[in-house]
Amino acid sequence: MRELVYKMSLRNERDVVKARQLARHMAAVLGLDHPAQIRLGTATSEIARNAFRYAKSGAVEFWIEMDSPQQLIICVNDKGSGIRNLEEIYEGRYESQTGMGKGIIGTRLLMDSFDIQTGPKGTTVCMGSALPRHSRIQKSDLSQIAASVHDREPDDPFDEVERQNQELLKTLAELSVRKSSWPG
Repeated sequence: MRELVYKMSLRNERDVVKARQLARHMAAVLGLDHPAQIRLGTATSEIARNAFRYAKSGAVEFWIEMDSPQQLIICVNDKGSGIRNLEEIYEGRYESQTGMGKGIIGTRLLMDSFDIQTGPKGTTVCMGSALPRHSRIQKSDLSQIAASVHDREPDDPFDEVERQNQELLKTLAELSVRKSSWPG
């Protein structure tokens, strides 16, 4: 069973940065280590950026999977025209006209779970990261977690971009290690 903790709209580029910051904050509150916080922030900003770029708006939802194993699930929804070439993207054959075309593949590699539902009325990408076993979240904890997110003062977007660039280098190194351990 999933419980919604927080939802935000994607209306502009600042909201993409805010989604990244909130993903990192939520991961920290839930006891994930620093590399996991970076992975979640990077994955969230990549998928949120795609939703904003291609659909011009959307929403980011932060969920907790309460059943074992517990996960932080981040879903990015949009009302765009869908992803017509998803299999081509998954196979690494897609070449984007607006970017490198590796965002979905890279994000998928960063996460413990990853699912895309897409069609002509929009796309929903849900990605998850397992929570540490020692930090079992109870339903009674959810309002406090939501309050910590809601009350959080956003960082300066320029500081966040600088931090993101530094963390991206670390994430790319980790992604390379993860990719080499994947079967096939």
